[in-house]
This record gives sequence, C-alpha cells and structure tokens, in this order.
Amino acid sequence: MNFSYHLRRPATPPSHRPPLLVLLHGKGANEENLFELAQYFDPRFMVISLRAPHEMAPGYYRWYERTETAQGSIFDEAEIEASRLWLIQAINDAVMALGADPHQVHILGFSQGGAMALALALTAPRHLRSVVSIAGRLLAASAPFAAPAEAMNHLTLLIQHGTQDEMVPYAESVAACALFAELGVKLGFKEYGAGHTISPAMLKDALDFLRVQLDAAQDGPL
Repeated sequence: MNFSYHLRRPATPPSHRPPLLVLLHGKGANEENLFELAQYFDPRFMVISLRAPHEMAPGYYRWYERTETAQGSIFDEAEIEASRLWLIQAINDAVMALGADPHQVHILGFSQGGAMALALALTAPRHLRSVVSIAGRLLAASAPFAAPAEAMNHLTLLIQHGTQDEMVPYAESVAACALFAELGVKLGFKEYGAGHTISPAMLKDALDFLRVQLDAAQDGPL
C-alpha cells in the first residue's frame, strides 16, 4: 500500500475476512489523530487510519483546500476530486492487502474527513457498508458523480454535528441529512451541544452505531 496509515488488527484472529473501519482525519491533522480512538472501537474491526494526500506542512495534511473570502468559502474542486479518487483506490488497496471483507467497509470521518466520507457515500456507495460523518458537509464538487439512489439501498449513515460548531456550520449536516433522506438512504442524525470536536457523547453514539452494523451483518447477508 503506497500511502501512510496506522493499523489496528482485530483483537482475536478472525475465522473469516474481518470488517474494515477506515478513519479519516480533519484538515491540519494526520493519521495519528483519529487513531487515538482505535482502542475504543469494536474489537472485531480491523481499523485503519489514513493520512490525507495533500501536505500543508511537515506533519499536517488536508483532503482539500478551503479559502475564506468576503463572498464566502471557496473550495478547491480539483483537490476534492483528486482526494475522492485517491480514497476509493486506497480503500480498495487496503481491503486487498489486508485481507478485509470487501462487503464490510465502514468509514468514520471528522470535519474534512467527514466531508470525504459523505462524498464516497454519495458517489461510490458500492464500496461501503456504513458511514459516520462528524462535523462534515456535502461537497458540491462531488455532486456530478453521484450514484443512482438504488445503489445506496444497502448503505446506513450516522450524521453527527455540534450546534456550537464554529468551523463547519451545523446547517451543513442538516443539508446532508436532507439529501440522503431524499435518496432513501437509511440514516440517523444527531445533534450535540458541542463545538468543532468529537465529544464523548458523539464517540459513544458512533461506537454504538458501528457495533449495530456489525451485529446486523452477522445476522444475515446485506
């Protein structure tokens, strides 16, 4: 795998291909950031934390550039698309190299990582089983590549956002929730009295959600 990552293998050797949980950090962080949470995720998961492909400075990375102007935010659409394609390939490479279950790929992303997780849910749902987006947003650059609604029938989302978020407006997750609901995707939306962070309550709800996804997979096929 030609990219930087941290890996936590399942607690006990699985008898079959393990489910894969992919962690996507926010802007200005790296693969170590969310990997600190790996100890809390269901031990059945193989957990991989990826480093975003665009370097800002040594040790600091982003999925895309966002510039604030007097007219509002400007997003680098070329970087968004490059990251989207890179992420699809990275997940496929990880599944093959690590022997993970290709039908049990789950993503948890924070901030820009949450936005990229939603972009993949919208454009490449066949690669995923579930997505947790924390303080994420929809990216207009990915809209032209949206998959048909019927391709998302198996997908389940959990969208989380703090109502006091000073970096990514809470309304961004409200809009994402509305779009995926219109597409008929199974989803949950939870708000928290928090800022731009992963609060203990957010983490608990995400852990519970992901555990339910694994339990459902063991009960029968998708």
